[in-house]
Amino acid sequence: MSGCGGWTCAVGRSTDGAGATASATAAFVDGLYGTGLRLSEWASVLRLELPADDEDRTYYTCRLAAACAKGGRGRRFWMPRRVLADVLAYEEGERAAAVRRAQRAGRYERLPRLLLVERMSRHRRLEMRDANGNQLVASLDSLDPSGRKRLFRRTAAGLEPLAVWLNEDGLPREAHGWQHTFDTANERVARAGLTSFEANAHMMRHSFALRWYSVGRLLYERQVAHLNAEEVRDFRAQFGDTWYLVKTLLGHANVTTRMDIYLEPFRDLDVSLLIEHAHGVALSALMASMFAAHPQVLSDPLAGHPS
Repeated sequence: MSGCGGWTCAVGRSTDGAGATASATAAFVDGLYGTGLRLSEWASVLRLELPADDEDRTYYTCRLAAACAKGGRGRRFWMPRRVLADVLAYEEGERAAAVRRAQRAGRYERLPRLLLVERMSRHRRLEMRDANGNQLVASLDSLDPSGRKRLFRRTAAGLEPLAVWLNEDGLPREAHGWQHTFDTANERVARAGLTSFEANAHMMRHSFALRWYSVGRLLYERQVAHLNAEEVRDFRAQFGDTWYLVKTLLGHANVTTRMDIYLEPFRDLDVSLLIEHAHGVALSALMASMFAAHPQVLSDPLAGHPS
C-alpha cells in the first residue's frame, strides 16, 4: 500500500507526483482487496451506488450491476466500512478538488453526450435527460462502464460526474488507467530496493479469496466440531462448505475455477488450520508462516528487517 499511496521507505512522500492522487489510489486498491471485485467492476461503481455511512455497521451489502459484471451476471458484494470511509475521504478531498477545477474550466458543459440524471427510483431505474432535453429512462443494471461515464448530476456549483473515480482533470477515469497506477507503484517499490516485490490488481482479488477461505474454514470447523460424520455430511448438503462461501464472495459460477486458480496455495491448509487453531495460533500469524516461501503468495518484504 505504501507504493500505491506514494510513500517510500526512507524519505516519506515520493517525488514522482504520486502524492497528488494518493488518496484515490489508496482507496481504490484497498477497495479491491476489501470487496474482492475485479478491477473493471470496482472502477465502474457510481456515487449513488455507495451505501450511506453508518458507524454501527462493519460491512455493507451492495449491488454490482449486471452490465458491469463479468459474464453479465449482476450480484451482491460486501464492502467493509473502512473501505467506504476511505472512498468518502477521497470524495471530500482529491475528488472534490478535481470537480471544482473542471467546473471552473467549463469542462463538463462542453461534453457532447452527457446524460443528466434527475432521479433514481427504489428499483434502480434512472430518469435522465440528454443534451437536447429529451427524457430517458434506463435501469442502472443495464448501463455498462462506458455508459456510466456519461452520467452527471447538477448541483449548486454546476455539473458533477456520478462516477466515483476521476482523473485529476475531473473527468471519469478509464479502468485501464489503474493498471498504470500499479506499474508506477511497482517502480517506486523497486527504487526502494525491493526488486522482487510486485503487485497487480488481480493479486488483490487473490488475497481476498485466500483471506476469506481462511476465515470460512475456521468458522465452518467450529460449526461442525460437535457433529459426527453423518451429521457433517447433512450440514454440508444443507449449507454448502467453505468453497461455496468463497464462490459467493467472488461471484464465480464454477467451483472448479475457484479451487484451481485462486486457492491453489490452500491445498494443504485444512489440516494445518485445525492443528494450529487447536493451539490458539492467530490466523494472520499462521498464514504468514505457512505461506512465507510459497511462490504464489507475496508476504511483507520488510518483515524481519530492522526499521
